[in-house]
Amino acid sequence: MSHSDDALLSVQGLEVTFKKGRHGVQAVSGVSFDVFEGETLGLVGESGCGKTTTGRSIMQLVTPTGGRVVFDGQELTGLRRKDLRRARTGMQMVFQDPISSLNPRRKVFDIVAEPLDIWGTQTGAQRTSTVRTMLDAVGLDPDAVSDRYARECSGGQCQRVSIARSLVMRPKLLICDEIVSALDVSVQAQILNLLEDLKAQYNLTVVFIAHDLAVVKNVSDRVAVMYLGRLCEVAPADDLYSSPAHPYTADLLSAALDASPISTRERIVLTGEPPSAIDPPSGCRFRTRCPSAQRACAEGAPALIEIAPRHSVACHFPLTRSGEGTRSST
Repeated sequence: MSHSDDALLSVQGLEVTFKKGRHGVQAVSGVSFDVFEGETLGLVGESGCGKTTTGRSIMQLVTPTGGRVVFDGQELTGLRRKDLRRARTGMQMVFQDPISSLNPRRKVFDIVAEPLDIWGTQTGAQRTSTVRTMLDAVGLDPDAVSDRYARECSGGQCQRVSIARSLVMRPKLLICDEIVSALDVSVQAQILNLLEDLKAQYNLTVVFIAHDLAVVKNVSDRVAVMYLGRLCEVAPADDLYSSPAHPYTADLLSAALDASPISTRERIVLTGEPPSAIDPPSGCRFRTRCPSAQRACAEGAPALIEIAPRHSVACHFPLTRSGEGTRSST
């Protein structure tokens, strides 16, 4: 996928390999996508596919072993530590476990104020007003929670504190890593509604990492699907859910629970075990479990190619509108 000059975030050929003895675990392999100002990109895939590592490497919390990350016109990879710290004030990350991501020795007010203190941007009454305003914006009563520790707050409250802390420096980009997976269903809905409100209020661009397909569809403008470190498909949410072009995307949608008692959706059953990231299959990494795999799938990794406006897929034999793969002689 080519880089667009008007993208707020551009990830190009991102590679992350973790060393394990003499071997390397290819957590992220050649991932490329653009995120445009004001949109929400959902990033989905099964556990271990590299979603979280992708998010962390965008933030440079995990150092990429290859590729480029360009944010707001500035390439982050290779920046000096001082310059990287300053660049990251424009992009923030909210983590999966809200309680462990908060300092247990600091009170809520000080946690939210910490970015302001580190950069010295606000002091005194202005600092107090900003923190109280941000706590109120995420649905917390400043008078009630400011003097509490994280252990004295519920999981939902802690996640609201995490969001307030991430937004206090007014970033342009927010990376949300499974931010509702550890919460009760009723609280999940509250946090998702809050995120939508904050996105409009603060003109945020969001990368939303999750494995819950229903949640991702509701909050995302576009959705990117990952499998074993690589992107399989990127498309507008409605297009991807109604007409998946990659067999793995179709499998994910098939595996999701359907609340409709009269649903006629076909169930796809995969065979075999997911391959190891230490020794992934040649060519297409999904081929060992794909019902449409052919010889060409083992001979070369498919590139991410646009098959419709804003709809790209990495598959030698993408699915047609009828759900069947296209065939060619091998």
